[in-house]
Amino acid sequence: MSARSNFVLRGTVFHFRRSIPDDLRKRIGRRELVRSLATSDARTAKLRACQLYVASESLFSALRAMPMLTEAQLARLVQDFYGLILDGENRGRLTHGAIPNEVRERRVLQYEAMAVRNRDALACNRLEEASFVTEQVLRKQGIAVTDLSPTDLAQARQAMLRAGIDVAEAIRAQYQGDFNFEPRDRLLKMQLEALASGSSVPPAAPPAAVEPEPQTAQHGVDPLSIVGTAFRATQVATGAWDRQTASQASATFRLFVDVCGDRPLSAYSRKDAGRFREHIERLPNDYGKHPRYRDLTVEEILAASNALPAVNRASLITQKTVKRHFSALSALWTAAVAKDEAAANIFAGFRFANSRKASEQRDMWERAELARLFATPIWTGCTSAARRTTPGSLILRDEKFWLPLIAVFSGMRQEEICQLHVEDIRQDEDVWFIDINDRPPRKVKNATAVRRVPIHSELIRLGFLAHVQKHRRIKQQRIFPGLEPGGADARLGHAFTKWFTRYRRDVGVYRVGLDFHSFRHTATTLMHQAGVVPAVIDHVTGHATAGETARYTKRSTLPQLQTAIETIAIGVDLSRLHTNVSS
Repeated sequence: MSARSNFVLRGTVFHFRRSIPDDLRKRIGRRELVRSLATSDARTAKLRACQLYVASESLFSALRAMPMLTEAQLARLVQDFYGLILDGENRGRLTHGAIPNEVRERRVLQYEAMAVRNRDALACNRLEEASFVTEQVLRKQGIAVTDLSPTDLAQARQAMLRAGIDVAEAIRAQYQGDFNFEPRDRLLKMQLEALASGSSVPPAAPPAAVEPEPQTAQHGVDPLSIVGTAFRATQVATGAWDRQTASQASATFRLFVDVCGDRPLSAYSRKDAGRFREHIERLPNDYGKHPRYRDLTVEEILAASNALPAVNRASLITQKTVKRHFSALSALWTAAVAKDEAAANIFAGFRFANSRKASEQRDMWERAELARLFATPIWTGCTSAARRTTPGSLILRDEKFWLPLIAVFSGMRQEEICQLHVEDIRQDEDVWFIDINDRPPRKVKNATAVRRVPIHSELIRLGFLAHVQKHRRIKQQRIFPGLEPGGADARLGHAFTKWFTRYRRDVGVYRVGLDFHSFRHTATTLMHQAGVVPAVIDHVTGHATAGETARYTKRSTLPQLQTAIETIAIGVDLSRLHTNVSS
C-alpha cells in the first residue's frame, strides 16, 4: 500500500488513516487508526504518514506477540496502585500541619466506607467500578487497555478492587495512629516480598505506539501529561472525584497541554493560565462532538470554526464550562503546591461571570408540556417494548414509565431514583417514604442529599408501592433492575438519559433547555407556588438551606414533608393509569 493512500485532506489539514487488520480489531476496539498530521503541506504530510505507518506496523507486531497478563504482572499492578495512593497520602501528611480531630474522624469513616464499597463491588463482580484506576495503572506500566483481552482486563480490574480494599484500610489505620498496617491481599504481599528481596518483577515493555510520547521530563520532574494521569487516579481512588469528573479533567489537561505545551508544573506561569482561558473561551460548544473537529488541535478547531459561515457556527462554550476547566487545573496545582512541586496555584483568583441567574439555568416543565408528555405512548399504550413511540395497547410499567413520574412528584435527582433498592421504600408515622441514603453501592451528591422523601399519593394510586412489592416478592434488590451502569462514572441513568432525549424528539415534546432535571425544577416551583416554607422545600429536595435559616432549621418531620409533597399538583389527569393491581 502506498504512503499516499494513508493520508487524506480534511478541510485544510491532512490526517493519517490506516485500516486495522481483522485479527486485531476486536482487541483494539476499532476498525482504523486516525490521527491529525497537523499540517496543510502535502510533502510534510507524506513524510509524517510514512513514519506513522512504520509505527503502526510495530504496534500490530507487538500486539500479536504480547502474552496474557501473568500473576507477577498483576502483582506489579497492585503494588504500583498501592504505592501511588499511600505515597501521595503520606507526602500530604509530611507537608501539612496538625489534623483537627473532627477531620481525622471524618476521614476514618470515609476510608472505612471506601473499603466496604470496594468489597461489595468485588463480591457482586462490579468490576467496571475499577475501570478508571486500572487504566491509569496499566498505562504507567506501558500497557494500554486495548492491548488486553476482555478476560485479562477483567482480571486487572479485579486485582485493583482487591488492592483498593487494602489501600482504604491502610489509610484508615493511619488516621487511627497505626502505621504498621499489613496488607492481606496475596498479590500485594507477593510483590512486597519480591521488592524486599530485590527481585521485583520488571514492568512489561511498552509496545511501540502510534501516539507520540509525552515531552521528556525536565530536570527530573515529570511533565503535566504524566503528573495529571497520576493525580486523576489518586482523586478517583480516594473518592475525591468520581469517574465522570476524572474523565472531564482528562480532557481539560489535554486541552491545556495542547495550548501551552507539556512541561513540569513548576515551569508554567500565570500567563499560561491566561493564554489557556483566552483560547478555550473562543471554542465552539460542539468542538468535542462534531466530526469536523475530530483529531484537530485547539488552533485548528478555532480556524475551522471561523471558516464556517456565521449562520452555521455553533455558540461558544459557556463560562460555566470554562470555570469547570479551571477548577480541574486548580485542583492539580493545589496538590502540587502542597508537595512543593509548584510555587503557586496559577489558576487561583480568576473570575467567571454567570450568563444567567441560577433560577434560569434550566427550564421547568409547564403543565401543558406535562400533559403532552404523559399523553404519549409510554403512558397511553405502545406497540411493544422495542417500539415504545408507536401507539398501541401495551403499557409497560418499567423504568421508562416510572422515572419521569417519580421525578415530577418528588423533585428527586435522576440517579437517586435509578439506584433505589426495594429496602429504600419504607413507612414511618403512617407515611410511606423513600429513604435516600449512601449505603454502598448507592452514591449521593453530597451530605444534604441523604434524606427522607414522602411518596406522593398520586404515585401510590398509580401503583408504585405495588411495583415495589412485586420486586420484593421475587427477591429483586433494585426497583429498576433493567438499568445498567454506563458512561465514565458508571451511572445507572446513563442510557436512560440518551433514550429520554430520543423519545421526546420522536414524540414531538422536545424543547431546548428542557430535560429530565427540569422535573426537579418543576416540583420545587410548584411547592414554592403553594406556599411551602423554603427550608422545608430544601429538606424535600436535598438542597442546603442558605443564610440564617440554616442555623435554626435542622430538619423537618415526616408529616411536614408529606404536606409539602402533596402540594405538587401537575394539572394532568392520570386516573386512567390508577391501579391497585401489582404491576
